[in-house]
This record gives sequence, structure tokens and C-alpha cells, in this order.
Amino acid sequence: MAIAPLSRLACAQCQTPGALSCTVFSRYAHLFWIPAFPIGKFSVTVCEHCKQVLTAREMPASYHAPVQEIQRQAKTPLTHFALLALFGLFLIISLLINIFDGQKNTTETTISTAPAQEIVGTRYKFDVTDDGRQYGLLEVIDVTADSVHYRMTNPLRGSLTAGSASQALRDSVAPANAHQRASTQQWNYSSKGQGLFKRLD
Repeated sequence: MAIAPLSRLACAQCQTPGALSCTVFSRYAHLFWIPAFPIGKFSVTVCEHCKQVLTAREMPASYHAPVQEIQRQAKTPLTHFALLALFGLFLIISLLINIFDGQKNTTETTISTAPAQEIVGTRYKFDVTDDGRQYGLLEVIDVTADSVHYRMTNPLRGSLTAGSASQALRDSVAPANAHQRASTQQWNYSSKGQGLFKRLD
């Protein structure tokens, strides 16, 4: 809303000079009765002396040009577009979330269903405790189309070297853990997706 004086005009009713002012209002498109964004402007004139209020249809011809000039110069505040901007921001955020989730799901599907590219004899380490003081070792012993077969040590402590890994995989494997099997999906999730198993070079 903007208000400007019509100082050069006299009131058409009481003939008082300099008493007229023009008020410009915005028309709004509504969304569930909430003003969403402005779609146009309209003006009224008010005489401060006799209090006459005139709309555009009621104004005499002498009012038209100065009122239209004031209406043309009246700027619509950016805050009047706040609801529209929030709606646009919501759409953009929703679109970005959908794109991100789509890429994440595609990556997870690729990781979980891709054939296991493993070589017999490949070794992995995994932490048994959160502080990393205890760990275990895995060694791939067979790979099929839908499974990875491996043997797993008991929990170990101390420094890990190539020699100690070989000894542990020979001497610290319980009979129940000498031949374990994981599906391709489980293996890929643990070794690539979740990163639970860390490959030893």
C-alpha cells in the first residue's frame, strides 16, 4: 500500500485545494483464503477536508492522469511475494531431496546386487569392539555366483602383520567358523556399503 498527496488538485466535492491524497492498494491471488501474491493494483482518493472517498470508476476525469501516475510509480514490496517464494523454495527442496534419495537408492542397489568380485585368499579385518582393541580376520575360501565363502578367526589382540595374520588364520579359527557363507548382498553390504570388513593389502 502506498499513499501520495494530489497537491495540484482541488476536491471535486468541496473544492478544497491540496486536501486530496491517493492510496494505492494491491489485489492478491488467494490460496485457501491466504493472500499468496499480488496480481494488480487499484487506487482510491480521499479528501482530508470533506472525507469523500472515490474509487477509480467514481473519480472525475481530472483525477485520472495523476492517480494513474502514482499507481504506476507505487512499488510492490518484495515481502508481498513471501508466500510464493516459500512455496517455490519448498518445491526446490523437495525436488533436491527426491534426486538425492534416487541417487542413494541407485547406489545402494548397485552395491547390494552386483556380483561379488572377490579372489580366493583375500583377507579382511573387522573390529570386534568399538575401541578397536579386539579385531577379527576373514579369509575368502570360495566364491560362487550368489555367495562368498570364508573362514573367520576368534577375536584377536595385538599388532597385525602379514605373518601374524597368516598365523591367526591358521591357528585361531574355531571349527564352527572354518567355513562360513554370506550371500552376495550381505557380503557387498559388509565389505563395500557399510565398510564393516576392511580389506588387508
